[in-house]
Amino acid sequence: MSENKVKTQAVVVDANDHSTTQIGYDRCEMSKNIELDASELSGTGRYLTVCATVKNVCPDKRIAIGMALYEKAGGGRVLKGHKSFVASHSENCCADITLNNVHFILPEEIAETCDTDSQCHERNFELDFASHYVDM
Repeated sequence: MSENKVKTQAVVVDANDHSTTQIGYDRCEMSKNIELDASELSGTGRYLTVCATVKNVCPDKRIAIGMALYEKAGGGRVLKGHKSFVASHSENCCADITLNNVHFILPEEIAETCDTDSQCHERNFELDFASHYVDM
């Protein structure tokens, strides 16, 4: 019995830089592992994971789901990120659709505060969530 060993390709990324990594698959190669080394992380930020459920979705109907994340500052709101999805289900009756692990990365350098060099300050956010049928 032969062992299939997966080779890992290491890539060093500075959190404040953009990096593009070329990834090629050989013929009949089915999987590949990529390792991104962030040990020299030069930026800081917050990480938000959202799970959301749309209740009572009709069977075989697609719904559009949108999320908009705003940072609250000075009595106003500043858009920090947005996500959109299309989802459906094929149950026999109305059912709930859950989106798990929707991620927002919120670097400190774009914080709506005077001190963007530290995570030691409070930040406040609002998440707008909307859903609507695509198929009528």
